[in-house]
Amino acid sequence: MKTFIHELGVIDKIGKTHPVKFKKGLNVVTGKSSTGKSALIEIFDYCFGSSEYTVPKGVITDSAAIYYVYINVNGQHIVLGRLPDNGKAFFRREEKYSPEKINTEYFISTHFRPLKDYLKIVRDLFLDIDDVDESLFVRENRKNNAKSPTPSIRSFASFMLQHQNLVANKHALFYRFDEKAKRDQAIDHSKIFLGLVDQEFFLLSQEKESLTFELSRIKKEQEANVKLANNQKQKIEPVLRQLYSVMGFEHDPVSLGDIFLHPQNAKERLNSVIRPENIEPLSGIAVQRHISLQRELAAKTAQLRKLQRQSGSIYRHIEEEERFVTNGIGFNQDGTVNVAKSVCPFCHTEHEQLQESAQQLQQAIFKLSNNLIQAKPMRAKFDLELAKIKHDTNELSEEISKIKSQANELEQIEKQMAEKKSLYELILQSKAKLDVLIDSLSLADDSDVERRLEKTKSELKDVMAKLNNYNYQDGMRIADETVNGFMVEIGKHFEFESSYKPINLHFSFENFDLYHLTPKDEKIFLRSMGSGANWLYCHVTLFLALHKYFASLGEQCAIPSILFLDQPTQVYFPSFKLDKSEQFNKELINKLEHRDGEDYQTDDDMEAVENLFSQLSIYCTETQENYGFSPQIIVTDHTDNLTLSDGTDFESLVYGNRWRTRGLIEPVPSWQE
Repeated sequence: MKTFIHELGVIDKIGKTHPVKFKKGLNVVTGKSSTGKSALIEIFDYCFGSSEYTVPKGVITDSAAIYYVYINVNGQHIVLGRLPDNGKAFFRREEKYSPEKINTEYFISTHFRPLKDYLKIVRDLFLDIDDVDESLFVRENRKNNAKSPTPSIRSFASFMLQHQNLVANKHALFYRFDEKAKRDQAIDHSKIFLGLVDQEFFLLSQEKESLTFELSRIKKEQEANVKLANNQKQKIEPVLRQLYSVMGFEHDPVSLGDIFLHPQNAKERLNSVIRPENIEPLSGIAVQRHISLQRELAAKTAQLRKLQRQSGSIYRHIEEEERFVTNGIGFNQDGTVNVAKSVCPFCHTEHEQLQESAQQLQQAIFKLSNNLIQAKPMRAKFDLELAKIKHDTNELSEEISKIKSQANELEQIEKQMAEKKSLYELILQSKAKLDVLIDSLSLADDSDVERRLEKTKSELKDVMAKLNNYNYQDGMRIADETVNGFMVEIGKHFEFESSYKPINLHFSFENFDLYHLTPKDEKIFLRSMGSGANWLYCHVTLFLALHKYFASLGEQCAIPSILFLDQPTQVYFPSFKLDKSEQFNKELINKLEHRDGEDYQTDDDMEAVENLFSQLSIYCTETQENYGFSPQIIVTDHTDNLTLSDGTDFESLVYGNRWRTRGLIEPVPSWQE
C-alpha cells in the first residue's frame, strides 16, 4: 500500500510541537547519543496501536503530552495520536497535509476512540475484511463460538520495524515474533496482506463447507431411503409371495414395484383380486414355492457351515501361533557345547569334525531362539478376518431364519387345510398381514431428494469454480520465488563474508524462515552465519526484497510501504553510544572504538557504511522508476557526512534531521534542564 509519513513528533506539556518531518524515499535522522533518535520508531509503533508504552524513559516521556504521526495512506491524509499510558487513541482525516494545524487544540476529545475500536478504524485504511474463518464448524466448536483473530495493523509492524536490538540479530528477523501467537497470525494472514485472498474467499470457503455438509447429508438421506425401502421389501415380498402361491397365481396380479409406486392404489387392486372365485385349487405353485424355499435353505446352510469351518480354522491358527511364540520366548540354552574328542583307536589321531558340527548346531539353535523371540504375531490380520466372517455369519443366519419361517408358514397352511379349515379364511389372514405392512410403508419422495441433490451439487460446483480463481497456494509460491530473486540482486551489493559469496538467500512465506543455500544445497540459517555484518545484511536484504515485492503488487498489497532501520551501523561502531560530540568525524570514531591505543584504521568500516547507505539510496531510486513509487525508508543512526556512490547528496537525506546540538525535544523545557 502506498504509504509514507509526513511527520511524527511530540506535543509537550506546555503545548509546544516537536515535529520530525520526512519525505518520500530514503530519510536519515543522524545525531549523537541520547537525543531521541531511537524514540522515533517507538513513537510510530505506539501511535500504530501498540498496547505497550515503550518510548524510552527520559526527557521525552517526562515532557510528552501527546504523541502523533501524520501519515499519507494511498492519498488519504491521516493524523494518528496517543496520550502517554492511555487506553484511547486519536484518529482524524485531513483533506491535505497541513502541518500548521498540529497543536494541543487539534487533538479534541471527540476524535479519541478506545484502542480496540481505533485498531479497527486504522485497519480499514488498509484492509476490508472482518471474518477470516474458513470453517464455521471449527468456529462453533471454539470457546464461546468466537471468530478467528482478524488481520490487525499490529501484524504490519513486523514488516515495517527493525529496532536497534533486532536489525542485526542472529536469532530473530521479525518484530513481535517472540510471541508464538502473534508470529502464527502474521504468517497465516500473509495471504491476505499480499492480496491473494479477500473477504469473499473466506465467505466462499464457509459456503463450500456448508454445501459439502449438505451434500453429504442428502446422500445419507438417499442411502437411508434405499436401505429403508430394501428393508420394507424384505418384509412385504415374502408375505406377497406366500399369498400368491396359496391363491395359485402363476403371474403377479399386483407387483412389488406397483405396491411401492402407489401403496393405496395397489391395496385397492389387491382387494379386487383376492376373492374366493380367483383361487386356483389345482395349482401347484404353493408346492413349487415350498421346494424352492427348501433348496434355498439348503444352499444358505451350506454357506453357513463353510463360514463356521473357516472360523474354526482361524481360531486354531491363533492358538498355534500363541503356543509357538510362547515356546520360543521360553526356550533357553546355556550357550555352551560339551563334546568329547573323537580319537582313532589304531593311530590315536584326534578328529575335530564332530566338535565343529556341534558348534554349528549351537549357532543354529541360537539363531532359531532369537527368531522365535523376535517373531511378530499376526493376530491383527486374523482378528480382521474373524470380524468379517462373524458379520457374514450373522447375515446368513438371519436369512436362514426368514426362509425357515416362510417354509413353516406354508406347511402350517397345509396342516390347517388338512384340519378342514377354509382356505379362503387362511388367505384373508395373509391378506390382513399384507395390508398392515402396506399401511406402514414410509416412502420418501425420491424425486425431491434427487432434485435437492442436483441443486446442491450445482451450487457447490459454482463455489469451487470461484474458489479456484484464488489459487493462493500458487500465489504464495510465486511470492517466495519473486522475493528470493530480489534478494539475489540486492544481496550481491553488500559485503557478506567470502564464505557466503555469492549470497543465495531463500525465504518462505509459509514459515518465514531465512537461509543461505550453498552450491551443495546445504541450508545455512541466520543463526549459523557468523559475524554481525552478515546478520545485518541478511536483515536488510530480506526487508528490502520484501518491500520491493510489496511495491510491485501496488494497491493489491495491504502492507504499508514504510521501513524503519534503527542503528544499522552498530555492527561496525558498537561504541557509538559514547558519541557525545557536536561534530561527526572518523578520528573520533577511531578513538572511541580503540581506546586501548591500538592503531586501527576505520576506512574499511566507513566504506562498508557508505556502501550500505548508497545501496539504500539506489534501491529507492530504482524502485521509484520501476513501480511509480518507493517505500519510505527511515534510518536513525550516528553516522554522518557520508559520500554515496550514486552521487546522492547525503544532506538531502538528512532533510534537516541532524541532532548533534539538539534532540527531539527542542528546546528542552525549563524543568528538564
